[in-house]
Amino acid sequence: MIRTIEIVALVMGAIIAWLAATYVDSGLQFLLCEVFLLFIMSQMWNLLAGYAGQVSFGQQMFVGLGGYGLCLIANNTGIPVWATIIIVPVIVGLLAIPLGMVVFHLKHAYFAIGMWVAAEVVFQFVVKTPALGGSGGMVLRPGGEMMQGFPEQTVLPVALFLSVALIVGLRVFLRSKLGLATLAVRDNEAAAEAAGVNIWRLHMILFTLTGAGTALAAALYYTTTLFVTPLDAFQAKWVVLMMFIVVVGGLGTLTGPVVGIALFIGIRELMTAAGYSGGQYWIVMGLLSIGVLLFLPQGLWPAFSNYVQSLRGKASS
Repeated sequence: MIRTIEIVALVMGAIIAWLAATYVDSGLQFLLCEVFLLFIMSQMWNLLAGYAGQVSFGQQMFVGLGGYGLCLIANNTGIPVWATIIIVPVIVGLLAIPLGMVVFHLKHAYFAIGMWVAAEVVFQFVVKTPALGGSGGMVLRPGGEMMQGFPEQTVLPVALFLSVALIVGLRVFLRSKLGLATLAVRDNEAAAEAAGVNIWRLHMILFTLTGAGTALAAALYYTTTLFVTPLDAFQAKWVVLMMFIVVVGGLGTLTGPVVGIALFIGIRELMTAAGYSGGQYWIVMGLLSIGVLLFLPQGLWPAFSNYVQSLRGKASS
C-alpha cells in the first residue's frame, strides 16, 4: 500500500515539475534534464547491482537501444515522439528477456564482463548498419521533419516527476512480497534461495525492468539532444557514471544515488566554471571514488546514517 507521505511526495513532485517547466531558464532546463535522467539510470543500475547483486558493465547497451529506438520509430512511422518514448522501453524490456536467458548462465564477474561484451556486439552492429547511420548516427526527425521548439521544456517536468515517482515506486516495491525477496537476496543470496526465493525469476524481472527503465531515460535524453551516435550512446562512460553515482553515494540504498548525483554534477559544474578542461574533473572523481572505497566502502549516505545513529545512541545513553 502507498502511504500518505508518498502521495504527498507525488503531488509535490507534480507541482514542482510544472513550476520548473514554466519558470526555469532554458539553459538550466537542459542541465536539469541531464541530472534527473542520469539519476533514473543510476537508480536502475542500483536496483540491478545493489539489490539483485547483478553487477553489470554493459548497461550502456540499453542507453544505446533507447536512443536508437526513439529515432528509428519516430523517423520512420507516424507515431508521435511522446508516444514513441512510451513504446521504446516496452520493446527494450522485451529484448532484455532473451538476452537475460543467455547472460544468466554467467555468474558474478563473468556476468559483468558478459554484459560488456553484449554491449560491444550491439555497438558494432549499429556502426556497420547503414540504415542506422553507421558511425555518423541518426538525427531525430519525426515523420521526416525537424522537431520544433525546445524539447527540454517538456522533457524536464517529465524527468523530474519520474525521478520522484521512481523513489516512491521503489519504496512501495521494497515493501511488497517481491521487494522483500529482493532485500533478502541483497543481504544473503544463499539464505534467500534456501528460504524459497526463486533467484532466477527475480533476476529476470529486475533485469527486464532496469533495462526498460534505462532505455526510457535514454529516449528522453536523446529527445533533448535531437541526435544520437553510436560512439556516444554505447560509450562506457554511461555505466561508469552510474557506478560512480551509486557506489560513492551508497550501493543498495535509495538515498545513495541522490548523494552521488549531487556530488558528480556539483564537482563537474564547479570545475568547469573555474576553467578546468572537460576531462580534468574525472581526476577528482577518481580520487573521490578511491577514497570512499578505501575508508567508507558502504558509501557516503550509509556512513552518514550510521554516524547519526551512533550520536543518537550516545545521547540516549
